[in-house]
Amino acid sequence: MADKNLKFLVVDDFSTMRRIVRNLLKELGFNNVEEAEDGADALNKLRAGSFDFVVSDWNMPNMDGLELLQPSVPTVRWHLCRC
Repeated sequence: MADKNLKFLVVDDFSTMRRIVRNLLKELGFNNVEEAEDGADALNKLRAGSFDFVVSDWNMPNMDGLELLQPSVPTVRWHLCRC
């Protein structure tokens, strides 16, 4: 059984996709979800708080998902899962 208190960060430049992922997580019982509109926004949120999972788009303006994976946040341990 998954811990329903896990904190998610959903990163996508399309608000519709963020809403879809948020709703899917909610259906699975995960309500602790924050959103970021690109990698730069996500990086700021990662530096300001802690998250258990990041669900990110690859292709976004300003900073894409691959750039977000760079070691710019040394306290974050990444486990890459391609979907």
